[in-house]
Amino acid sequence: MTTIHPPTSHLPPIAKITTYTSAQLLDALIYLRLLYNPEVRGSRRIRAGLESIGAPSRFNDDSDIIRSDTFERSYAIRWLTALIARMEDIQESTSVLQQPQVHSEMLIQQAASLLAICAGVAAAGTVQRVFSFESDELGRIEIQLTDIPLDNHDYTSVGGQTWGGACVLAEMIVEHPERFGLGDTPFLGNDGCLGRGDLRILELGAGTGLVGLTVAKLLAAMGNRRATVVATDFHPSILANLTANIDANFPAGDGGDMITVVSHFLDWSSFSSSGSGVLSEPFDVILGADIIYEAEHATWIKNCLKSLLRCQGSSHPPSIFHLVIPLRPTHTFESSTIENVFQIAPQNHTEPAILSKETIFCEAHGDDIGNDLVEYVYYRIGFPTSGCL
Repeated sequence: MTTIHPPTSHLPPIAKITTYTSAQLLDALIYLRLLYNPEVRGSRRIRAGLESIGAPSRFNDDSDIIRSDTFERSYAIRWLTALIARMEDIQESTSVLQQPQVHSEMLIQQAASLLAICAGVAAAGTVQRVFSFESDELGRIEIQLTDIPLDNHDYTSVGGQTWGGACVLAEMIVEHPERFGLGDTPFLGNDGCLGRGDLRILELGAGTGLVGLTVAKLLAAMGNRRATVVATDFHPSILANLTANIDANFPAGDGGDMITVVSHFLDWSSFSSSGSGVLSEPFDVILGADIIYEAEHATWIKNCLKSLLRCQGSSHPPSIFHLVIPLRPTHTFESSTIENVFQIAPQNHTEPAILSKETIFCEAHGDDIGNDLVEYVYYRIGFPTSGCL
């Protein structure tokens, strides 16, 4: 486990910042990202030969103390500001910059992103996070989010935090978009011609919006599909933060006329099949991560899916609900309700059912594999081939 030192003793001195090489400055930026953009617990998938989500840090417990130190954070902000302001001098004095323009842009981008994160941490209880997922074809998909404090008086406010299941699902989508119905597979349009058409994507229990925003950024990078992404939640403060996160990643007009991202209130317990507004029509893809923590949730969600999940037809490919949930020891009964409510190969083919099930293991805190694991189950749920009236 690595010992972390305060920014005041670890970073290159501000007065001598121009004497350091680009590699040394980049190392300093990586250190600050590890400190002020901590990884989400249970987000490191165990995969041979592939890097995990987030930085591979193994900091000691002092990192939380240092992270909450306002003086150290203020110093980090001053250091980042100085780095950006003196970038031209750094270019002139650093001989190792064989491609100054490329390297300087990277340093500036990293520093600017960290400034936003460090400034956000100043708000009590909030955490600014930057998530990056790598696509072989499209490069890096980056999302900036704000986590807000839990309301100790209301358990439904857990959506203010980004949970590991959302990280896992988002990464899986970026790696294999075709597996989630986001590829280029054509289908028969209303005019009888083959086309790709507009996609309608729904996230249930969106929380901070990581999954939905990842999908939106991915589709924007593809640039060949019109899509509407609807991120839904229930708690007022969660919806407000979700809307702010959407605005931060898709400022007004940033998605052009191709990608539309909106937040919307959805109470599973009282959902009406008639729906309203953006929920009045079924969706092509529905996503959910870490949203089963009460015994009734699976039943409520199934009721929603009967209306929101698009039936397979001649003009559309099958619509799938992709669900990732952790198997928590404290919520074993709640987790088991998924397979009780959504049966595998049910007799009633007009009901949404489990089409496939996959187990995923993640490191809990970046400890050595095998010491502390988080187990997830990934379900694909939809109408059986012959079902859906």
